[in-house]
Amino acid sequence: MRVSMKRCMKVFTMFKKHFSANQKDSVLRLRSVRKPLLKYLLGLIVYDTFVVLLFLLLRPNPSSWLFDDRFVVRNRLLYYVDFRPGYPPLGKLPYIFLHNNDEGILLYHLITFDVLLGIVYKFLKCITDRRRALILVSTVAFYPPLLSATLYIPHADLLALLWLLISIYFIIKGNPVGVGVFISLGFLTKFYNIILLLPALLLFRGWGRVAVLSSFLATFFTISAPFLAVDPLMYASTYTHHLYRGPSESLFALLDGYFSHTGFHHPTYEAAIYSWQFAALYNPSILDHFRYAWNYPQLRNVSLTLQIMFVILISLISITIKDGARMLKAVLLSSLSYFTFSAFWNPLIAIPFFVLIMLITIDLKMSHQMLVLAGFYMVDVLHYLVWFPGLFLDTRLSLLVVVVLRAVLTSLTLYVAAGGRRLW
Repeated sequence: MRVSMKRCMKVFTMFKKHFSANQKDSVLRLRSVRKPLLKYLLGLIVYDTFVVLLFLLLRPNPSSWLFDDRFVVRNRLLYYVDFRPGYPPLGKLPYIFLHNNDEGILLYHLITFDVLLGIVYKFLKCITDRRRALILVSTVAFYPPLLSATLYIPHADLLALLWLLISIYFIIKGNPVGVGVFISLGFLTKFYNIILLLPALLLFRGWGRVAVLSSFLATFFTISAPFLAVDPLMYASTYTHHLYRGPSESLFALLDGYFSHTGFHHPTYEAAIYSWQFAALYNPSILDHFRYAWNYPQLRNVSLTLQIMFVILISLISITIKDGARMLKAVLLSSLSYFTFSAFWNPLIAIPFFVLIMLITIDLKMSHQMLVLAGFYMVDVLHYLVWFPGLFLDTRLSLLVVVVLRAVLTSLTLYVAAGGRRLW
C-alpha cells in the first residue's frame, strides 16, 4: 500500500511539473500573440480617430452620391426588379440603409477599411518581415484615393479589394473552397474580381478545380437567388449594361478623343428597363460615357485583346511555377494586367491597382519600393486635382500628362517586377 501511495505521489508530482511547464508555455505564447495584437489595435484606434477628426474638419457629404437610393426608397421600388443599379447586390444594398446618414457611411467604411488593413498586414507578414509589413500597411492607410473613398465616396471599392486580397491569399494557401467563395463574393461586389477565376482554375487540379468552380457558383446563385427568382433579365442587366460603357481617363480614352470622366448622371429611365432595350432606344454618342460611340472602335478591341491575352498568358505561366513567392507574383501580375490594359480608369480603380503594385514589388529593396510607391502617390494625387477647376490651366493637357506619367511608371515597374532587374 505504501509503495502504491509513493508511486501515486510520484506520478502526481510529475504531472504537476508537466502541467506547470505547459501552463507557462501557454502564457508565454498568449503574451507573444497578445502584445503585437494590442499594438495593432492601438494603431487602428489612433488611425480611426485621425479619420474621424478629418471627417469633422472637412464635413464631407457622401450621402449626396446616393440619389438613386433616395429615389428607390421614396418611390418604394425594389432594386434589381423595378430599378437596376450600377453595382451587384453586395456592392450596392448596404448603402440603401445609409442613404441619408453620412456618419453611418463613415462607420461602415471605417469597419471595412480596418478589416482590409488587417488582411493586408497578415498578407505582408507571410512574405516579408514585420517592420516592413508595418511600413507598407501605413503606406496603404494614408494612400489618398483610399482616404478619399472612406470619407467622400459611398462605392464598394474597399469591400471589393478586401475580397480580392482574401481570394489571392487562399490561392497561395491552396484552399479551393475559400478561393471560390471569395471570388464569388468579390464578383457580387464589383466585377473585376472575376479575373482571378482563370488563374485559380488553372492552378488547382482535379477535385480542387471542381471545388473552386462549384463553391463559386453555389455562392453566386445562393446570394442572387431572390433577384433571379423575381426578374432574372433585370438582374442580368446589372452586368450586361457595362458592355455599352465607354472609355475614361485612360490612354485609350485620350486616343479616342474622350477627355471627360464617368461622373455624369445617366437618364433615369435607363435603370427601369433592360440594358439591351436601353441600347436600342438611346443613340450612342461620344459625349455619353454610359452609351458611348467610339471614334476608333479598333481601340476597344486592342484593349480587350491585350487584357485577355496577358491574363491567359500569365495564368498559364503560373501553373509551371513551383516556388510559392514566384507563383504569388504571377497571380498578382495576372490581376494587374487587367487594370493595366483597361480602357476604363478613374481614381477609384487606382486603389486595387496600387495595392497590387505594392505586393508585386515586395522583393525590391525597401528604398526602391518606396520610390515606386511614392511615384504612384504623386501621379494619383495629380489625377484627383485634374477635376478641381482652376488648379490647372487646361484639363485636357493635365489629364494627358497624368495618363502618360502613369503609363511610363507602370511600364518601368512591371519591367522590374516581372524581370527581376534593378533599374537603379
